[in-house]
Amino acid sequence: MRHRLLAVVAVLWPVGAIAQTQGPVVTLDAIEVVPMSPLAAPDTGVAREKYPTGATTLNGADLAAAHQAGLAQALDRRAPGVATVDVTGNPFQPEVDYRGFAASPVVGTPQGLAVYQNGARINESWGDGVHWDLIPSVAIDRATILGANPVFGLNALGGAVVLDMKNGFTWQGFEIDARFGGRLRGQGSIQYGVKSGDWAGYFALEGIREKGARYFSGSSVRRFYGDIGYRGDRAEIHATLGLASNKFGASGPAPLDLVNANQAAVFTTPQTTRNELAQFALTGAFDIAPTWKAKANVYYRSFNQKHVDGNITDFNSCGAATLCDDAGAATSIPDFLPGAQYGALDRTWTRTRAMGVSAQVDNSDRILGHANRLTFGFSLDRGWTHFRADEEIGVVQTDFRVTGLGWSVMEPASGIEPVSVKARNTYYGVYVQDAFDVTEQLTVTVGGRYNLAKIALFDQITTALNGGGSFGRFNPTAGATFRISPNLSLFANYAEANRAPTPLELGCADPNRPCMIDNFLVSDPPLKQVVARTVEFGARGSFKLPDLLPGAFDWSAGVYRTLSTDDILNVPSAISGRGYFVNAGRTLRQGVETSLAYKDERLSAYLNYTYTDATFRDTIELGSPNNPLAMALGLSSIRVTPGAHLPSTPKHRLKAGADFALTPAWKIGGDVTYVSSAWLRGDEINLFAKLSPYALVNLRTSYQVTKEFQIYGLVENAFNARPKTFGAFFDPTQVAFANLSDPRTVSIAPPIAAYIGAKYRF
Repeated sequence: MRHRLLAVVAVLWPVGAIAQTQGPVVTLDAIEVVPMSPLAAPDTGVAREKYPTGATTLNGADLAAAHQAGLAQALDRRAPGVATVDVTGNPFQPEVDYRGFAASPVVGTPQGLAVYQNGARINESWGDGVHWDLIPSVAIDRATILGANPVFGLNALGGAVVLDMKNGFTWQGFEIDARFGGRLRGQGSIQYGVKSGDWAGYFALEGIREKGARYFSGSSVRRFYGDIGYRGDRAEIHATLGLASNKFGASGPAPLDLVNANQAAVFTTPQTTRNELAQFALTGAFDIAPTWKAKANVYYRSFNQKHVDGNITDFNSCGAATLCDDAGAATSIPDFLPGAQYGALDRTWTRTRAMGVSAQVDNSDRILGHANRLTFGFSLDRGWTHFRADEEIGVVQTDFRVTGLGWSVMEPASGIEPVSVKARNTYYGVYVQDAFDVTEQLTVTVGGRYNLAKIALFDQITTALNGGGSFGRFNPTAGATFRISPNLSLFANYAEANRAPTPLELGCADPNRPCMIDNFLVSDPPLKQVVARTVEFGARGSFKLPDLLPGAFDWSAGVYRTLSTDDILNVPSAISGRGYFVNAGRTLRQGVETSLAYKDERLSAYLNYTYTDATFRDTIELGSPNNPLAMALGLSSIRVTPGAHLPSTPKHRLKAGADFALTPAWKIGGDVTYVSSAWLRGDEINLFAKLSPYALVNLRTSYQVTKEFQIYGLVENAFNARPKTFGAFFDPTQVAFANLSDPRTVSIAPPIAAYIGAKYRF
C-alpha cells in the first residue's frame, strides 16, 4: 500500500497560533456522558456523576487545541495519569503509560490498556501492541480514558481508551490546516463533513513529514479516514474506512557518553519501521423499542509491518577463517574483515489480518419505579499473523551504521536462524453491566465479563514453534456513586481484569533459548495469564466563585490500587540483544489522580496532578545482564525484593495549561508538564541513579483574521530543556572503537522548535 494518502497545499502565514476557533462544528459543550462498554456511544453511556471509576474525556476541540501530531501526545498534555515514554526515540511511536500500565507500539512490551476505535479493538493481534501513528487524530470526535473495567475485555488491566470518530452528522463544514517549522516538519490536514437529509459523509486526510531531532530519525506519516452514514427514524448505520502508510527512522536510547558529546547521537542504525493499515468497519445502532436499543459492529483490519534493526552481534573475529560466537565456538560465518567490529541487520516482517464482530443490547426500563440502565453483549475477535525474521551479518561503521555483508546467519547452535511462523488467535467475550438508581442520589453498578482466548502457533520451517494455549476467566465488577448535591458526587468501585499471553510471548518464554525481540522466536514453555484486581474511590464535582471569576470550575480526585498477579515482563538475557518473557509474580500500582479545570468566555485553564507508586510485591530473579551490579558479579540476573519500584514509572506528574483571549480575535496560551525522577529499565533493584526530574513548557498564539481564516504560531519546549526522558543499561564494551565506559543509555527530549501555520474553515 504505497499509494499517497495526502495532497495538501497551503500557504503558511507568519504569526502565532493555537486556541481553536469553533466554526460550524457540532460538539458537546460539556463532558457529561461516559461509555459503559466499547460500543457505548454518548447516547447509551451513563452520566459522568453516575460512573463509578475515574474517567477523563477530551472532545475534538480539546484535542485540536493541543496542536499535537497524534492522539498520544495530546493525552500526554491534557489527561491526568497519562504519560508518554520515549522508548523508540521517535515522537510518532510513543509508549503511552496510564497508572503504570502501557499501551506501546514496541513489540514485546507487556500491554495493560485496551484501545477501541468506534467499538473495534485496535490492539494488534500479534503482540497486543497499539500503533498510535495509525490513528487519524484530526478525525477523533472524542477520546475517553477510563479506569479498570472488565467489560472492556482483555488487556484492560489498568483501564481502556475509547475513541469515537467524527461523522457527517456530528461535524459539518470544510477545514484545511497547514504548518511548517522546526526539524523541517511540514504538517497538514483536510477534513470535510456534509449532511443531506438522512445521509451524511465525512473524510479527513493528514500528512506529516519531518527530519527528526536526532540522526536517522526522520518520519513520514500519511493517514485517511472516511465515513458514510445513514440516519433514519429508528436506525443509524455507518460504513468507515481507515488507511495509513507511515515510515519512521527510530533512533532509540543512545549511550550517555555519546549523548553528552552530541545530543543528536545514535547507537547502531538503521532502525527503520514501515507500518501500513487498511481497516473497514460497518456499525449500526437500532431503536428496537422506546426503552430498548441495539448496537453492532463488524470490522476487518489489515496490518503490515517491516522492521530493520542494526544491532551489535556476539559473533566476532577469533583468529580463524570463520567467526566465533560469544562462547568461542567456531561458526559457519566467514571472517570477511578480520579484526572488524561486526554487527547484524535484523529484519522482521509482520503480516496480520484481523476481523471481529460485536453486538450489545441496552435497556432503560424502570424497575419498581427506579431508573435502570442494563447493558449486555458479546464480542468475537480473530487474528491471523504470518511473522518472518532473518539476520544478515554486517560491520559497524564509525558513525554506528551497520552495513550488511550479504551473508544470512543460520546458526542453530547459537539460537539464530531464519524464522517463519503463523499464529492464529481467537478472543471471545460475553459481558453484562447494570446501573441501578437505588435512590435519586445513589446508583449501584454491577457487572462482569467472561473472556476466552485461544492461541495457536504453527512453525513454517521446523516444528519447534508449534504450540499455543487456551485462557479463560470471568472478571466481576461492582461499584456505586452517591450524589451529595447537584455539584458533588462520590464514587467507589472494585474490578478484576485479565490479560492472556500473546502469540509473541508464548513463542519466547524460555530463558535457555532467548529471542532477539522481536526478531526471533523459540520454544514455548507455558506462561500464566495476568489477573489484575483494582479498588478505586474518589469524588467529582463543580463549583463557581462569582465574586472572583465569571466561569465555572470542574474537578475530580480519586485514589486507586491495582494488584496484578503473574505479571508478564520482558527481560533481557545474557546473550547480547536478546530477551524472553517471564511471569514476574505480583506487582502493585497505586496512587492518586486529581484534575481541576476552569472555563469562561475568555479564559480556559486546567491543572492535573497524579501520584503513581508502582512496586514489585514478590522476591523474584529477573534477567538483567547489563545491570552494573550483575556485570560486576559476573551474573546475568538480579534479585528483586518486595517494595522495589518498577522502572520508567515516575511517582509525580503535574500538568497545567491555559488559553486567554486578549481580544476577540487574538488568543495566547501555553502549557507545562512536570515529570519526577524514574529508575532506568534494567535497574529493578533500584540501586543506581535515577533519571532527573524535568519540566517542558510549550507556548502558542493565534489570530482570527476573518471568521474563516486563522493564522497561528507554536513554540514547543520553549526553554530548550534537554532532559533525559528514558533510560536503560547496555554493555559499553560491545563496540571497542567507541571507547565507551558509562553503562547507561538514554533518550533525550527534542530541542526547541517553532512553527507557523494557517487554518481556513467554513
